[in-house]
Amino acid sequence: MASKTDRRAFTNRHTWVLPDEDKNIATVGITDYLTEELVAIQSIDMPLVGDELEMDTFCVHLHLAKRIHHLRSPLSGRVVEINKDVQDNPSLLHLDPYKNWLYRMEFDDPDELEMLMDINRYTRFIDQL
Repeated sequence: MASKTDRRAFTNRHTWVLPDEDKNIATVGITDYLTEELVAIQSIDMPLVGDELEMDTFCVHLHLAKRIHHLRSPLSGRVVEINKDVQDNPSLLHLDPYKNWLYRMEFDDPDELEMLMDINRYTRFIDQL
């Protein structure tokens, strides 16, 4: 689990965002809850650098043994970097999903961050699942 002092924001679909609001850049990843639910991620289809993403649209596809789990973008903006280490070795997500992020994006609307949950709200949310 992310630290209580962490500045990450969370979605109800178990992705996290670590914003650098000075640069309007956000690092995006998945939570430990989701990695436990998905068991073994075999491969990942990532967005491309330069792709324009809209909040809540599909952007990452996690290939599992018998299905594909689709992730939605937590924010609107442009992809500026993907984590090639995770793309080449998806098992890194199971080792530490908070260190091993998926992609970084330049986000358009800082107000979208307000729509996400802080760590306390996210913890209460997963406790109710």
